[in-house]
Amino acid sequence: MSTITEVDVITFDHTVAYRYTPSGELRSGSQHPTRTTRRYAVRIRTADGVEGAYVTLWSAPPMAVGQVEAGVKTILGRPLSHRELFWDQVNRNQAKTDRIGYGAIDIALWDAMGRSCGKPIAALLGQFRERLPAYVSTVGGGHGLGALGTPESYRDYADACAAAGIPGYKIHGPGTGKVKDEIAALQGAAEGSAGRSDVMTDPGKGLPTLADALKLGAACDEVGAFWWEDPMRDDARLSHQILRQRVRTPLLLTEFVRGLEQRVELAIQGATDFLRADPELDMGITGVMKTAHAAEALGIDMEVHASGPAQRHCMAAIRNTNYYELGLLDPASGNPLHPPVYLGDDYSEDLAAVGDDGCVAVPTGPGLGVEYDWDRILASNAEVKAYRAGD
Repeated sequence: MSTITEVDVITFDHTVAYRYTPSGELRSGSQHPTRTTRRYAVRIRTADGVEGAYVTLWSAPPMAVGQVEAGVKTILGRPLSHRELFWDQVNRNQAKTDRIGYGAIDIALWDAMGRSCGKPIAALLGQFRERLPAYVSTVGGGHGLGALGTPESYRDYADACAAAGIPGYKIHGPGTGKVKDEIAALQGAAEGSAGRSDVMTDPGKGLPTLADALKLGAACDEVGAFWWEDPMRDDARLSHQILRQRVRTPLLLTEFVRGLEQRVELAIQGATDFLRADPELDMGITGVMKTAHAAEALGIDMEVHASGPAQRHCMAAIRNTNYYELGLLDPASGNPLHPPVYLGDDYSEDLAAVGDDGCVAVPTGPGLGVEYDWDRILASNAEVKAYRAGD
């Protein structure tokens, strides 16, 4: 039985250039404001030479690295196959935290298991589909990351995505906190889609009051939105029960809710129509699949949050789900928040990943089915902490 002998926790920089003003205008000159964030990766090795790894993309915050390092102590010197036991122990040991850090460890364990037997993770989970219907999930307008920001820009991008055969289009709105701006952006998106694609909106908890959320919900009903996400500041049961009673459009919560039991409880209490789970945020692929199966038992859908190889393998093994979130995209800047961490051009998270059928592919190689560009990662102001069994 393969024993985990080495784990590296690698933090590195990812720099994003703000080439646009908050109103969506291209900045003049060649020098633009930048923001550098820390990302992290986990790389494990076993006594018989098996390796597995995962590089976080845009969900897990760098402050979770302390949890990663605590989780490493749980797996070192123990059998690779004891993944469920590890999950249970970390879930208990880190119960006073959000447990986000364990996600990258769990995904790396799945990657190693797949590579050890030459199978993709989707096959190990029990594959339900090979192609994943995709929706474009836009970058938030008004943040300088791209050209989106006005109702017209959301409309034009929706039109372009629908014309390309992409079946879904979700906006992250202007981010002003004003409901009139969110409604205008949604109406622009619906106009651009013109019934050719499903339209969704995600204010990202940006609206300060229930009254504002009810206004946006009415607009969702008017345009026939497929779903709407996290409209309000809080995750209170009562306010979201009111939204579900008064708004026909399905409500999708729990991106911001940590803990399997807490997510499921909101559904049981009638506070959400669909559940969310993210392998980076919700204790890995194992955590996502537990949420999906709980949702299936309740007879509701579970949508996988964010994009990446782990998300693709999860969705491939889930029946009660609808769309793959291809994001965060912008018509001018592409996918600025995703760090360029892959070798070659075989894997991408942009419009080029979508086929003529409106779907993205599930990687077919062993494990995650992707290869990381470790030279590039290590050259990005990286810091490596090496942990060895017996140290």
